[in-house]
Amino acid sequence: MRQKNVWIRLGLSLLVLATLPLAGSVFAQGATVVRIDPATTTLAVNQIVTVSVKIDNVTNLFGAEVHLAFNPNVLEVIDADQGQAGVQISNGGMLQPDAVGQNTADNTLGTIDFGIAQINRAGVNGSGTLAIISFKGKAPGTSPITFRGIQSSPTGANLSDVNGQSIANTTQSGSVNVGGGPTPTFTPTPTVTPTGPTPTPSPTPIGGAPGRHVVKQGETLFCIGRAYGVLPWAIATTNGIFAPYKLFIGQVLTIPNSPWTNIPAGPVCPRQFPGTPPPVTPGPTPPPPPGCRATYVVVPGDTLSAISRKFNVNLYTLAARNNIFNLNLIFVGQVLCIP
Repeated sequence: MRQKNVWIRLGLSLLVLATLPLAGSVFAQGATVVRIDPATTTLAVNQIVTVSVKIDNVTNLFGAEVHLAFNPNVLEVIDADQGQAGVQISNGGMLQPDAVGQNTADNTLGTIDFGIAQINRAGVNGSGTLAIISFKGKAPGTSPITFRGIQSSPTGANLSDVNGQSIANTTQSGSVNVGGGPTPTFTPTPTVTPTGPTPTPSPTPIGGAPGRHVVKQGETLFCIGRAYGVLPWAIATTNGIFAPYKLFIGQVLTIPNSPWTNIPAGPVCPRQFPGTPPPVTPGPTPPPPPGCRATYVVVPGDTLSAISRKFNVNLYTLAARNNIFNLNLIFVGQVLCIP
């Protein structure tokens, strides 16, 4: 069984564009559009319908990333590959999936994340189908199929050319109507507190100690960073955490004094100590994780391409190893594995 959701993030540049509604299939000449096709469709309960993600009027396309939302009380995504764990959608064939960044559908949250890129191939020109989604009707109602903005993709759709540069585009959402009657209300499932004893993080008493944070269920580096106004990558560096930056319940983190400015909106974890984090005395540099010949901490002025040249490593290999989805977006204090 192939490993599910290989987190290879290649050639997808950050694109901050407003989502513009377009009527029918008439697009401005030369404009690149990422859209749901058909824009509207109807099915009965337990019936299955196919919806596509189309890209129109693109030039030199190398990589594409889309993030969608739907009402999971009305629709259910049918798994396109039962040989792998989880639920996936199908590649539409417009791009060869040499690198699969994401392919995940969550029928509880009502989200779809899909990202692929070609390697050592010519760019794609024209129009085509990026992905195919099979929906099953669960209950009467109407579910919008919308492009869901995330931190690395504010519009829900990123396109890049063979040089890793952003391709400007607009998006067009769609909707699926199931049977008739009112649309069920979707209430996100609350976080379930695990039963049983809480793991003891450390024999050293740290409760309330300045500069220490014990990871709780559902917390991330970004949520903790927002709590203290500290760069997430600095927290990762201080605590020897490498990509994909996973945290564990009960893990004790030292919070450094590395201010985070222009903090993007998002979840904020409860603070566990007041005031500004104190300066942290650097400890011994942890050894590189397996598969890394070295580690590198990003400093002001660095770019991923410059780092790849410095260490004589392929840009896309470097991005893939560090789960970087946007070649133009790295952060001061971020710890990179040099493969």
